[in-house]
Amino acid sequence: MTIIFDFDGTIADSYDFVLDYLTEQLGLPFLEGTERTALRHLSMAAMARELGHSVWRLPMLFWRGRRAMVHIIEKVEPFEGMAEVVRKLHAEGHELFMVSSNNLANLHAFLHRYELHEYFLEIYGGVGVFGKAPALRKLMRANNLDITDAVYIGDEQRDIEAAQAIGMRSIAVLWGFAKPHDLRALKPTAVVETPEDIIRITEEL
Repeated sequence: MTIIFDFDGTIADSYDFVLDYLTEQLGLPFLEGTERTALRHLSMAAMARELGHSVWRLPMLFWRGRRAMVHIIEKVEPFEGMAEVVRKLHAEGHELFMVSSNNLANLHAFLHRYELHEYFLEIYGGVGVFGKAPALRKLMRANNLDITDAVYIGDEQRDIEAAQAIGMRSIAVLWGFAKPHDLRALKPTAVVETPEDIIRITEEL
C-alpha cells in the first residue's frame, strides 16, 4: 500500500511553535494555561484568525513561519509513538511518502534528526497552505502509483478534503490541528485516536 503522511500535527507536534509564532507576530504576550490549551484543536488558519490575524495575510504569514521554523526545528518532536509507526509500516512493506505545506529544509532536518528519513521514498514540501490535492495528484502520477491502493494521513480538514478531491482514501488523526467533530463530519475513510491505531487501520484497508 502507498501511505502518504502529512507532517505538522500528524507526525510532528509543532503546536507550540505555531502558537508562539502567531502570537509573536501580533505583539501579543506569551499565552499560558487555559488560554494556551484553548486553541489546541484549531487549524493553523483558524488559530491565526482567532488570535486576530487578517485572512489576507495568512499565505505570507505561513510562508514566513515555515522559514522561521528552520531555527527551532531541533526542538520540534514527533508525537509519542509516531516514529515507531513509521518504522513498522515500512517494515511491513508499505511505500511511504510525505506531502506537507512545510518547507523541505524543515522536513529533512526533522526526519534526519529522528532517523526517519530513510523510510520515505519521496518527500514533497512547500505544497501550499490551501491546496494539497494537486501535490497528491502529482505524486501519484510521477511515481506511477495506483490511487485505489493509496491513503493520505492528515490532521486537518484540508488534508481530508484534498484526498477526497482526487478520489484517494484518507485517515484523519485526532491529535493535531483540528477539532475531532470537524474531521469526523467530513467522513474520511477512517479516524484514529492514537498512532497505534494507524497500524490496525492500514491492515484493514
